[in-house]
Amino acid sequence: MDIRWHVVTEFSQSCRETVEARINKLAGGQKDLIHVVIHVEGSKHHQHGAAEAKIRCQAKGRELIAHERDEEPEIALTRAVDAFEREVRSMRSKRRNHRGSGRIRAVEEDVDGSGDDSDTDKDALISEGMD
Repeated sequence: MDIRWHVVTEFSQSCRETVEARINKLAGGQKDLIHVVIHVEGSKHHQHGAAEAKIRCQAKGRELIAHERDEEPEIALTRAVDAFEREVRSMRSKRRNHRGSGRIRAVEEDVDGSGDDSDTDKDALISEGMD
């Protein structure tokens, strides 16, 4: 997996290392995350805060985007990584659920698999109960 940084706003090197470690841990043992771009910059917008962080990831079959704003670039980046982790876990969960665990049996199906549920047997049991 490839991680690239586009940093317009300065922040600590330790924060950068922590973010890379979290993303690498998330990708560890998996091959679904292909390319990650982390973009951090200040914003002049008066209502949204002074910094924004965006994480874009090419994953198998989709693109994941996590975007957060805050007064401090480190906090915005930390929140973006939190959102990114949730997105990756959600994607993996959906993939596992989509694959399923095989054929789901109907409630009415015979549990022992004999398949001997003829209507005449049911009718006989019902008529015996009415006597």
